[in-house]
Amino acid sequence: MLRCLAIAGLLCIATAAAAHNTQLSSAALELSGSVVRADLDLNGRDLEVALGTTLLSPQGTVSAEALDGTRSGIEAYLVEHVQLQAGEARCELRVLGLEPAAEHVRVRAQFDCPRHAGSLVYRATPFAEIDPRARHMVTVTGEAKRFGLLSISTPELAITTVRQSAWSVFGRYLLSGIEHIAIGFDHIAFLLGTIVWGRRLLPLVKVITAFTVAHSITLTAAVLGAVTPNPAWVEAAIAASIVYVAAENFFVRDVGRRWPLTFAFGLVHGFGFASVLREYGLPQEALVPALAAFNIGVEVGQLAIVATALVVLHGVDRLERRAGVAEIPDRRVAWAISVAVGLLGLWWLFERIGAIVAPG
Repeated sequence: MLRCLAIAGLLCIATAAAAHNTQLSSAALELSGSVVRADLDLNGRDLEVALGTTLLSPQGTVSAEALDGTRSGIEAYLVEHVQLQAGEARCELRVLGLEPAAEHVRVRAQFDCPRHAGSLVYRATPFAEIDPRARHMVTVTGEAKRFGLLSISTPELAITTVRQSAWSVFGRYLLSGIEHIAIGFDHIAFLLGTIVWGRRLLPLVKVITAFTVAHSITLTAAVLGAVTPNPAWVEAAIAASIVYVAAENFFVRDVGRRWPLTFAFGLVHGFGFASVLREYGLPQEALVPALAAFNIGVEVGQLAIVATALVVLHGVDRLERRAGVAEIPDRRVAWAISVAVGLLGLWWLFERIGAIVAPG
């Protein structure tokens, strides 16, 4: 019974991926005196859930007619969830226009702030009430240059005219890398499928290091524009890599020999990380520390996941020894985890290939 509970705990790492995730929302702010112009990009499906309305057509794109009928609701939602504070006073938000953009809604707006009211603080929590993991990217240009990735735990960004220090950028992107791997369920499934037979530290270090070096190479190349593969095919390839490592667990037990394989697949996963980092945006004045910090953050997150999985696996081994199981690691445990990971990979693979071949 205890063994089953332990296995179930491991499987939860992968199966949590089935939960609905909101898409990244964004705001581009341009500061000019007491006026701040704002261009916001919001996912139509997320707006539907948040407002309890219908915006998408049967083709999955935002309907202009439905958008016109929901204008007042969207404006009220933005006033509540997107705010700019000038000292003790709140800037007035005026929505200048709404327009459909495929499956998104583009919002042109303007904040009118009191003159000389003090420092500006941008606060945004769109869709946090329907998904605690919702993220909101904000880029500030004009008289101030800032960048932030906001969440329910860090909903505010102070806007100043001072350039960000390299250390400030490094810390922000380090956390972004950790956050991304923590909610990157396909990457977690790949790591879990790779290490189910592993118990010794050195072979696992070789495997994880090979994966990290590889994804750092393609992440950097893609972000700098040297290589730009189709993101849809990259996501399908990531799913295929999950299926492969899960299937290989039925024939290969020597984790130490897997580092060339994880290096090859790490190159693919790096392109996936790059697409996320491009959505976040990179400060050109601190490009190197931002890129390095994101890579390090991903690595820290990976090590935490692997360490947690190893603790659980060693716990399962101890329970099985007490139960008199002769084969440690137990192939039934490794195969059960591999089946769960493989099924998730197949589901993602069919879903992503379907998105590629679907008309429109």
